[in-house]
Amino acid sequence: MKKNPNKNLNKSNKYLWIAIFFLFIQIIVIVRNSLESYYSYFWYCDFVAIIFAFAFFFKKLHLAKALINFGLVVQIIFLGGLFYKLFFKNVFLGDIFTFTTLNLFLVLSTVLIHLSTTLGLIFSYQIKPEKKTVYYSLIFVLIVYFVTLIFTKSSGSVNFVYSIPMTFRALFMWIPFYTELWVLVTFIVVILPTQALQYLLWKITRKK
Repeated sequence: MKKNPNKNLNKSNKYLWIAIFFLFIQIIVIVRNSLESYYSYFWYCDFVAIIFAFAFFFKKLHLAKALINFGLVVQIIFLGGLFYKLFFKNVFLGDIFTFTTLNLFLVLSTVLIHLSTTLGLIFSYQIKPEKKTVYYSLIFVLIVYFVTLIFTKSSGSVNFVYSIPMTFRALFMWIPFYTELWVLVTFIVVILPTQALQYLLWKITRKK
């Protein structure tokens, strides 16, 4: 059976537009951080959009799914904390909200930026997560870990490598040498459950 070239072309165009969309999000990141006079881009949320753009443009979908494994849960938690701050004028993730101001553009841009992983999932849920997705996730975790250690200060706790928000600290107090074990903790607590979630989502939607 011959493959339909129009179908392949449409799929290519689809991933091109998705890549352009993530490039737009990356531009929003740069504008927002510039307005906040913040020029460090080592937080996951500040650089992941450009990697999503690369992954979708070159159809490296397991790389995209690896990014989802790393950031989906954390970004959802962050958005929950942001909305809690906006509606209740209080914070339960207080030590990661460092904005000097809270205006409409800052709020909307921050929401969009922290929806990037969720959007990545929406654009790729029909792709089955495989073992290579886990391998890509582990490689990405290792890169984030060593880049964070080498180029950032412990006081900023970028990517929660040095510490985690006060609200969740009690859950991890039992872990000795948290920073040294960050890769293992992240892999077990974040990567594997999200991989399972992606597989379950693929399994459910495949039957429809």
